[in-house]
Order: sequence, then C-alpha cells, then structure tokens
Amino acid sequence: IVFKPQDWARAWRPYSTAAQAKRAATGLKPGQRFPDLIWREAGDRERKLSDLRGNVVLLHFWGSWCPPCQREMPDLKKLHASMKSSPNMHFVFIPVREPASKSRAWLRQRGIGLPVVDATDAARQSAFKLADGGEIGDRDLARAFPTSYIVDRNGIVLFTHIGPVTDWSSLAPLLRDAAQARE
Repeated sequence: IVFKPQDWARAWRPYSTAAQAKRAATGLKPGQRFPDLIWREAGDRERKLSDLRGNVVLLHFWGSWCPPCQREMPDLKKLHASMKSSPNMHFVFIPVREPASKSRAWLRQRGIGLPVVDATDAARQSAFKLADGGEIGDRDLARAFPTSYIVDRNGIVLFTHIGPVTDWSSLAPLLRDAAQARE
C-alpha cells in the first residue's frame, strides 16, 4: 500500500498559522484566504466568516432546486449530526438562487435539520455580501452546484469540491484533524 487511508486526514498538514493566513491572498483555492462573507442566521443574527476564526468551517453552497444537492442532503445531515458537538467545528449551509426560507422549508419537509443561512441580497439572489462592503457573484464562488469548501481555523481554504460529494463521512477525519490542530 502506497498510501494508508488512516493517514489521509493528516496529509493536509501543516495547517496555516495566523501570521501566514494574514499574508495569504484572498481566493478560493487551497492555501488562499476565503472571502469574508456576511450572512444572516435563522434568528436574523448577522455574522461574517471572520467571526468564526478558531473554527474549521464547512461552507456548502446549494439549492433545493438542484437534484444533486437534494440527493446529498441526507448524507450531509449524518455528517453534521456526528460532528456538531465537536469543538472548533462549524457548518454553514448557504442557499443559492432562492430565499433561505424556501431552502429551510424544503429541508423541514424532509426532516433534515441543518443550519441554513441567508447570504444573498434579497433583490438579487445571485450575489453574496462581503464584510468590506463589496459583493461576490454566486458563480464566482460556485461554478456549479453544489460546491463545498473546508476552511481552516485561520480562514484558509483546505479543501474544495465542485459537485456532489458521494460520501461525506469520508471527510470527517480531515475535519476532525483540522479542528484539533494547534498552531
């Protein structure tokens, strides 16, 4: 065996330090600092990605109108349930091209409880707000749906995946390793 599956999660090390993250270019590729998105949580509380520094964040861009997104939601529910009590771990499910209320209703009808946020401009469902006052188009963040990113404790992209993930539980070791890592 050339590569042991149990060593896969640690293969992403070393994780960035806070100092390295400050110097990183903003972008969507591994090693870049993810754009500082702003969203509203279900209780209408505004948050930004940078508020979650110190946590590994799984950002998942999806829509209830998207068949591949629909198919992977039960598996994402299992991953979320298995990790939601893990320290330093945060999940953010961001609907695209539909109001968050519609996405939440779709999930509720199927008994899938996930933390859906509202990150798009109400008038234009295709752009996301940034902490610096700017915005970024949904197709700039996600060429296809679903698209997922794992961001480390300092806001650096560790992993990106365009399209549905066939086995979300396979990413749990990476999430745990990154969440437990120390600078």
